Amino acid sequence: MNNQKIAFLIPSLEAGGAERVVATLSNSICANFDVTIIVLYKSEIFYELNKNINIIFCTDIYKPIHNVFKSILIHLKFIRKNYSIIRTNDIKVLIGFMTTPNIYAILVSKLANISCLISERVHPNFTQASKIWFLFRKLIYPYTDYLIVQTKEIAHYFSDFINEEKIKIILNPLNPSLIKKINNKTERENIILNVGRLDYQKNQDLLIKAFANISNKNWKLILVGDGNKKHSYLALINELKINDSVELVGNIEDVSLYYNKSKIFAFSSRYEGFPNALTEALAFGLACISTDCPSGPTDLINNGENGFLIPVENQSELEMKLQLLMNDDKLRSDFSEKAKLGTEIFESDFVAKQWQELLQKLL
Repeated sequence: MNNQKIAFLIPSLEAGGAERVVATLSNSICANFDVTIIVLYKSEIFYELNKNINIIFCTDIYKPIHNVFKSILIHLKFIRKNYSIIRTNDIKVLIGFMTTPNIYAILVSKLANISCLISERVHPNFTQASKIWFLFRKLIYPYTDYLIVQTKEIAHYFSDFINEEKIKIILNPLNPSLIKKINNKTERENIILNVGRLDYQKNQDLLIKAFANISNKNWKLILVGDGNKKHSYLALINELKINDSVELVGNIEDVSLYYNKSKIFAFSSRYEGFPNALTEALAFGLACISTDCPSGPTDLINNGENGFLIPVENQSELEMKLQLLMNDDKLRSDFSEKAKLGTEIFESDFVAKQWQELLQKLL
């Protein structure tokens, strides 16, 4: 293959927003580039990948390290390992995804004298990192060739210490294999859907409590995803005595089954980099309610026109808007029709073209 060699660097390939974006982009551009995905920790490969994509795991499964000295050694080990992979595979551009891999990518690219792109996937104010990593980010990020972000708000944050010409806004691509499964003939059921990791960021306990507090006869709340809050959510559901009307279905391969048959999509996040699941729900034509969290939802929803935006953590507002959509067929239908408008800018070919143009500048 004569195509130029590029590599993505990411912590895992399990189910998740960043992982889905890397998989979608890799599949979209592998006809024009020789693509490698370097994965820090061995993990399940949740998303389908083209057989021509090379996958390299750096080490075994993730294990928390609480010793500072051991932590430093692990970071040095990853830098050495990635440098070796880059040299052995003749990689020309290294693309980091998420804060720690971004820092590795910049350091390794400088050592190997190659080009580097990095991409932030969570709003920088809410990155789960220590103060030292925030400092590293501020010191090291300026040395990247380009930083990819998804919103103007995030771009503004980084412009304080990175040259604005290096910061590019590129939206997350919709998964083409998922979008092909949109079926407008599927009869929608009385289902309120949420898709995402079950964790603090996604804040599904707000949604569970709101659902329990309203008249929900003949309606179901379905949560698609898995995470560290699963057991506490199950306990909450049991405590609220709504076991018969709330389902936690875990990670599933074909989420289109739920997008096609649900009537309402409820997004309860405290913060986002960009809300992939909300974009998917709009493309499938669900009537959407979302917290107006930083950042992304306000770029997707015009409040009252193609969905509802509510304040973060506002359970009473969530209850009111849920009840309104559950009881008003015409409003749901209006939101559904308007939700689909404008989602073509998230199509994988459109987004991949922007990435390819940027990569070509570096090759």
